[in-house]
Amino acid sequence: MSTVFFEPSRKRGSGGVFPVFKSCFHGVFFSCVLLIAALQQSAFCLDIVSESESSAEERQSDSISTNLPQSNDSAEISALEKMAVTALRRQKLLEASHSLSIIRKDEWAATNKSLADIIAEQTGVQTRRYGGTGSFQSVTVRGVQGDNVLVLLDGIPLNSAMGGAVDLSAINPDRIGEIEVFKGITPAEFGGNSIGGVINLKSRTSAGQNSFNANTAIGAYGYRKFSAEANHPFSDRFQLFGSVSSTFSGNDWPYLDRNKTYANSSDDRIRTVENHAYSSFDARLHPTLELKNGRTLSSGIAYSVSGAEIPAEEGYVNRTAEFKQKLFDFTARLSGDKLQQNHGFLLTPEIAFLQWDNNTFWTSQDESMGPDMGDISTMNNAWIDIGSVFKTFHLSCIADLFFSEFLMGRVSLQGRHSEIETETKSSGYPVSDWPGNSQEISLSGDIDGLIPAGPGSFGITAGGTVKGVRSATDGGVNERLKITVKPSLDIEYPWAAHAGIQWRIENVFNLFVNAARYSNVPGLREKFGLNGTVLPSPGLKEETGTTIEGGARLLKSKTWVEAVVFRTETQNGVVMSSDGRMAKAGNFASTLTTGLETSLRVRPLSFIETEVRATLQKAENRSHYNGYYGNRLPNEPDLSVLARISFGPFKGIEPEYWLDYKSPFFRDPGNVSRVPDDPDKPGMLFHNARIIWKTGRNFDLGLSIRNFSRISLRSEEMIRSYESGYSWILYPSNEWLITAGYSF
Repeated sequence: MSTVFFEPSRKRGSGGVFPVFKSCFHGVFFSCVLLIAALQQSAFCLDIVSESESSAEERQSDSISTNLPQSNDSAEISALEKMAVTALRRQKLLEASHSLSIIRKDEWAATNKSLADIIAEQTGVQTRRYGGTGSFQSVTVRGVQGDNVLVLLDGIPLNSAMGGAVDLSAINPDRIGEIEVFKGITPAEFGGNSIGGVINLKSRTSAGQNSFNANTAIGAYGYRKFSAEANHPFSDRFQLFGSVSSTFSGNDWPYLDRNKTYANSSDDRIRTVENHAYSSFDARLHPTLELKNGRTLSSGIAYSVSGAEIPAEEGYVNRTAEFKQKLFDFTARLSGDKLQQNHGFLLTPEIAFLQWDNNTFWTSQDESMGPDMGDISTMNNAWIDIGSVFKTFHLSCIADLFFSEFLMGRVSLQGRHSEIETETKSSGYPVSDWPGNSQEISLSGDIDGLIPAGPGSFGITAGGTVKGVRSATDGGVNERLKITVKPSLDIEYPWAAHAGIQWRIENVFNLFVNAARYSNVPGLREKFGLNGTVLPSPGLKEETGTTIEGGARLLKSKTWVEAVVFRTETQNGVVMSSDGRMAKAGNFASTLTTGLETSLRVRPLSFIETEVRATLQKAENRSHYNGYYGNRLPNEPDLSVLARISFGPFKGIEPEYWLDYKSPFFRDPGNVSRVPDDPDKPGMLFHNARIIWKTGRNFDLGLSIRNFSRISLRSEEMIRSYESGYSWILYPSNEWLITAGYSF
């Protein structure tokens, strides 16, 4: 869901994509040289590596354990484990019949990347940053806004029945062991119905043996972190994994304050961002019990608390504004040994509970908050406190069906009960709240068939979802506008369907084409209003979307290549329009995004790996609301490129360099707020580096620098408290980080 304002649209030139290569030639040229060299070496390797050697490598990959190293040659063992895990991951990607990215923890080790930053490094994904560490962050997938991207944490849907995008800053990356990003087709196990795809977050689990790992980090702008995790097997069947983490960041980088006179540079001065500190604490336990019948009962309980101060926009000062979150979740899953597939089916039930508390507080001392929320900045000693509690209880049972060697299916039955409790306290103006609740039940199914055809096999995939959604509110009185919201009850039946074909040569090549149709029910906030600041819109329609994709993957010896073309269209998207005081939702948004995603990874030598990920797209606003039709979608650059080269390990040392380029984009539907804000700049080019040293004596050290330059990129934004606050500095320069770890 996006927010627009009652302002006339003004267009500015973006400079386009192609002038980028003039000013950024040095970085792009460097990457091209690396790639050409890698491809030449790869071609040479392909000629000399025999099929028997490839088979030996595959057998070695299958046999290597992924447990933590226990001896003094930990650097060498860890390198072999990394190669094995990478090989298995690529094999899984090669067999997938749809767009899929798999991200492992080593991709963000020894960095201060946020969860959204990590996910946005994948093709087709963009992040929208609202400030420094701990500030609100969401992602878009192929032009689809974050409120229509399904985010799951250990099987629990994090998308609130209230509506709106999931705040990924609430999830500590230290907790996550693997991330799956489904960009086109939504599998049945995730409910089968998500317009913008699925982000599946998997927590780190038990290592299978006694282990302990402690890490500490210090970094730029007051950043510091400590984390520890341990695993202990109490018996052959029961083991316990636990972790804790604490993070703080001052986010106090320098910026150029133009003193509210943007046309006059004589009074500009360098200032430091104020009121932007962040702190968090996380703790988790994960017991695992192996049952006698070959089943595994795994559960997890986690708690996190965080607080982020909300800075003012340029030229203003906030002194007390802050945003706090608490997250508690519990999961329990009963999984089976896949060797039992000969019984014809495999059941995996799961139960989960999640509670997410949010609280935003500010006073009349916060200059940027008043104009948006009741003008309390004009009152003496006025304050406002907006809180909400989101609770969800989730049940699911997944059945894997094995009809034959060439025909398999998966059926998922899911139920979900969600409750919203809101509470607003204020000395500035009268407010009133009304609670809401939602119940969902869905039945999803996928069928996958394979037909041997010559050197490969021909596959067909089909699936669909039917869902019933009941949304209700108790009603209440909006004291500010003197209107009554009556108790409401809506029952809707969104559905989805997808189909695809695939041709695959085992372990070498995969060609696929998919098409899908999805729908989504608007949230309680959009339909029934909230906190005296959002007017009810009970007549909202379902949001709908269609997607078509076609792609190919090639895995040959030390080379991985993937290319996917896509077309994603959404209609009846919910937009929250505002006059600066009150907001109301409407089905105004329509979008069309077409593009090409490419990935290339080559290991020309055993100690060198190169990689390029690129997305070329056209993300167009098709909404006729407020004259936005034909504009570019917010936060969607036409071209995104990530190029990376890594070396080693050399005596345990692994250096890595990567550059990240984005062509110019806009931060608003009217295409007024351009990034970079200078129309002569052809885009953003970030230089980044990382060095990890595994000493071989259970110690490791790391150093990383992100965006090492003299420039902090900026964009002017209005403060929106319910989105956890903006900072106008999008990418501060020279974010260095030093890490140290000990494990056994």
